[in-house]
Amino acid sequence: MSKYKVLSCNLVCPNNTHDPIPLPHGQSVQIGRSPQTRIMDPRSSRNQVEVIADWKKESVKVTQIGNNSSALDGIELEKGRQCKLEEGATIYVLAGQYPQKVEFVKEKIPNSNIHSEKSNSTMHSKKRPASDNGHNNNNSKKARLSNAVAVKPESSSEEEEQVKAVEEKLKMMKKSPKKHQEKKTSNSKHSTLNTNQTPSTSKSFSPGSSKCDEKSVKKGVNALGPPKEESKWEYHDKLYVYTGKGVRASSKIAGFDIDGTIITTKSGRVFPKDNADWKILYPEVPGKLKKLHEQGYKVVLFTNQKGVEKGKTLIEDLQQKFTAMLKLMGVSAQILISTGDGVYRKPCLGMLKFLRDRGNEDVPVSITDSFYVGDAAGRPAKWAPGKKKDFSCSDRMFAMNAGLKFYTPEEYFQGQAKAKYEMPDFDPRKVTSGDCLTDPADAKVVSPSQEMVILVGFPASGKSFFSTSHLLPKGYIHINRDTLGTWQKCVSVCTKSLNEGKSVVIDNTNTVKEQRQRYIPLAKKAGIPCRCFVFTASLYQCRHNEKYREMVDKKHKTISDVTMNTMRSKYEEPENGEGFSEIVKINFVPNFENPRHERWYKMFLVEK
Repeated sequence: MSKYKVLSCNLVCPNNTHDPIPLPHGQSVQIGRSPQTRIMDPRSSRNQVEVIADWKKESVKVTQIGNNSSALDGIELEKGRQCKLEEGATIYVLAGQYPQKVEFVKEKIPNSNIHSEKSNSTMHSKKRPASDNGHNNNNSKKARLSNAVAVKPESSSEEEEQVKAVEEKLKMMKKSPKKHQEKKTSNSKHSTLNTNQTPSTSKSFSPGSSKCDEKSVKKGVNALGPPKEESKWEYHDKLYVYTGKGVRASSKIAGFDIDGTIITTKSGRVFPKDNADWKILYPEVPGKLKKLHEQGYKVVLFTNQKGVEKGKTLIEDLQQKFTAMLKLMGVSAQILISTGDGVYRKPCLGMLKFLRDRGNEDVPVSITDSFYVGDAAGRPAKWAPGKKKDFSCSDRMFAMNAGLKFYTPEEYFQGQAKAKYEMPDFDPRKVTSGDCLTDPADAKVVSPSQEMVILVGFPASGKSFFSTSHLLPKGYIHINRDTLGTWQKCVSVCTKSLNEGKSVVIDNTNTVKEQRQRYIPLAKKAGIPCRCFVFTASLYQCRHNEKYREMVDKKHKTISDVTMNTMRSKYEEPENGEGFSEIVKINFVPNFENPRHERWYKMFLVEK
């Protein structure tokens, strides 16, 4: 594969109002109001913008020095903040005026397997065509650079004919890409694949799969579909999907969050005050996204917008804002909007599953060659000077669940070093079915004589599963408010069962001392011991369990976070002085119906 050597770098005015301005490697060049740029506007400082070119990386660092706003690809800069831009990006000396483009003049370095003599002769010049008499052609001398602009060498008539023939072939291919594609893939249903790739059938990908199946995707090999001819919106349950004109299915996915990653509020508020309260987060964003498109990536934006389900946000407003955002940046992309709770909401993988199964035209997704960028990264307060704590860790956990490489916006767009971050105390990947059930480990779960057992724990801590698995089969009577309706009914059934000489298990949350005192006197009156089983699952783990139950049981009635948090705020730790003969801690030990459910459980499901 051929490589290139940078010979020079220049700032070129698209309007040809001045000669190219050389940008030496690593040197500061300041431009503004001057004869060099022919800018006479008094709003522009003489040193309005500082530009430093990096020939090795083929990139340029830009810093606004003047007081009035400059811009990068239409995005206003901030005074004193350095931005990095790629070749082809446009610097506006003043916002919206006096455009300057970066151009790198490069020379092709031939393949290493070419004969050394030919290699040496072409390292700094074009190949010299031999004349009939064996003498060198004086018209094919090495191209020279004047005023940092490459001058093309004259070509022989034979070379010109060859160039014209190649150009004609390229024109023919551009005019009939569909025919060319159909010819290559006439016997395959995967006509959207790049003609250099071998079509393959993708396997199903459940919301709880930790990674996409990549057996059919070779690392570094990209499959591409044809560009979309028109933009369109689609709706699927709680998911809205936008596919912009020019978007191509690809095995390489460049995934991004939107709020706090691509855009931020103009007002500086956490949440936008209206539909117009937004701006591009960093000037580097449009150029980076455009370059990804050129490199064969499919740019996909994944965003949680629960405000739609709550009635606080109109989906029409989001659609208008996000399409305006893409238009401003000049970027073709696909957008997936999760409008409520459920499997589509990050960090769950529902949106990625939809993309892979239905949103990528049968082109298999290569997790190895894809990545994800988001600001909900679990960074603590002051992870950088003046920065607040991230509101959640959902973007990082979304990437971890999928097995994707992850970056924050600052790391990806600005090249900052990786910041420290904090994960929740509960890690579902470490939960196993072999954990010890009780603490102490030798505590007896079932008593041979009549007793009362009061369970204490948050919703989804495993109380009901524990009762039905360990106590009810041994004859314990199940006292549960969900089935009996009221606590008064629970007390009545409990009294009746004790009088009949039966053991009982009080399977309610019982997180407050007052609730437990409804039953302890009944055991004392019956002359039997009352044990307390405290379920150790933290509130975060219970929220995780609740999210898991939503995934495996479509009929499950959701318990809100408000209910969970209220119980935690009022929680009173059980004590022996309340009248308990013994207090036993019960650890959460899962029992999965199948490997798929285990994969689902061992994902991060709760965003914060």
